Amino acid sequence: MAENKTPSSTDLIKAFEADSGSGFEEMSSADIQIPFIRIIQALSPQLKKTDPGFIQGASQGDIFNTVTKKFWSAEEGIEVIPIYYQLKLLEFVPRTQGGGFVGELNAASPEVQKVVRDKDTGLELLDNGNELVRTAQHYVKVIHKDGTLENAIVDMKKTQLKKSRGWNSIMMMQKSNGVTLPSFSNIYKLTSSEDGNDKGSWHSWSISHARQIDSMEAYNDAKGTHTSIKSGEMRVALPADANSDEVPF
Repeated sequence: MAENKTPSSTDLIKAFEADSGSGFEEMSSADIQIPFIRIIQALSPQLKKTDPGFIQGASQGDIFNTVTKKFWSAEEGIEVIPIYYQLKLLEFVPRTQGGGFVGELNAASPEVQKVVRDKDTGLELLDNGNELVRTAQHYVKVIHKDGTLENAIVDMKKTQLKKSRGWNSIMMMQKSNGVTLPSFSNIYKLTSSEDGNDKGSWHSWSISHARQIDSMEAYNDAKGTHTSIKSGEMRVALPADANSDEVPF
């Protein structure tokens, strides 16, 4: 009688690797939800126990993943590899009228050319009364403590755009022999801190350079993702709650 042998963990791993990609043959980037990495604000759904987006144990200022609901404390923060940058012009119905994402606009479109800034609220308004929100999207690889990398987007709007420009400047300062290094050659630390002006307070991003990548595997992974985004192979659909985390000003 033949003896049934339990496969070793090594055999299983080899089998898994041999069948890599199986089951996902007809899946495209449109079928995958790429998480956004955001800061929890005072009015964020993540702090409301009755909201589906509630995160147990999270506090104002903490950083969270919109898909997995994993969160990091404001002080602990996360480390990321920046992959690609885009400035999006997004149209929203004003919150006073129920809110909601309408679509993405082209910078050269007549609607954008005629946008007017409201003197009282500071909002950029289109002819139809909807709000234009300039959004900096930083595609990144989040570095987890076990060394694994996860695709995500850090989006910055309104008062956070200054933080985005600062981060872009830091990235472009990374050089070797006078040559600007690719954004995905370095790792950055993202934390949050309290910020505000005469209209109120909120938590903003604090961004600093951590170190250069020291793993060729991680570098090639990041480079491959950059190529996919640049070629248009990887596309990201804006989540339904795209404006729900917005800081007040």
